[in-house]
Amino acid sequence: MENGRIHHFLSDLELHYLYTLEWSSYVEDIREQYPLLPLEKTISIAEEIGVEHPRENGARGPYKVITSDFFLIIRTKDGIKSCVRTIKPVDNLNVRELQKFEIEKRYFQDLDIQDWNLVTDQDLPTNFIKNMDWLHDCKTINNRPNITLDIIKSVSPILYRGVKTESLGLSNLALKYDDKFGFEKGSCLFIVKFLLANKIWVTDMNELINPSKKLQIYDLRADTNQLLG
Repeated sequence: MENGRIHHFLSDLELHYLYTLEWSSYVEDIREQYPLLPLEKTISIAEEIGVEHPRENGARGPYKVITSDFFLIIRTKDGIKSCVRTIKPVDNLNVRELQKFEIEKRYFQDLDIQDWNLVTDQDLPTNFIKNMDWLHDCKTINNRPNITLDIIKSVSPILYRGVKTESLGLSNLALKYDDKFGFEKGSCLFIVKFLLANKIWVTDMNELINPSKKLQIYDLRADTNQLLG
């Protein structure tokens, strides 16, 4: 999923969850830090369920606008639907946090959005997150000014054959092909990571990618040049 927006996060956990959302073929839109407005609505809900509404600067400050970490538009077999995900580490869960989540959940129920869920660090796939941390900066060629899409189109079939047929670990294989093409060191590794990050090459993302070992990739789904546009 690519919506062309810059996302802003308050925690690494939120960023890691974004990785799973961007990777999903079912997510149509992502809106982070979604404000629950009007403020009067969440104040009313807090009063109804008998809990203190969050305030700015402690108990004596003005009421604070509650935000949901992710408001999502997703595609399902029954059509497009909205859902909400709030992200919190397990170690930070307490009675007060659960009270605030109840306000949030009821706010969306009143909007007829029933799919609200809490996601914790224990719900995220560890190896997938580590792989995406490693790949994410290579998702766009803007981070590598000496690499163009035309270069990637030209060399990716040769790199693909090398990865499939040679026994070298990924890092050493990439260096070998840097020398072969006359590229700056690190260029071919960037290209491989770009192809993986954009799902042009497919590997098992739940298996940890070790650059010192041979990369296992599946057969291409389609012609690389076609996928690159």
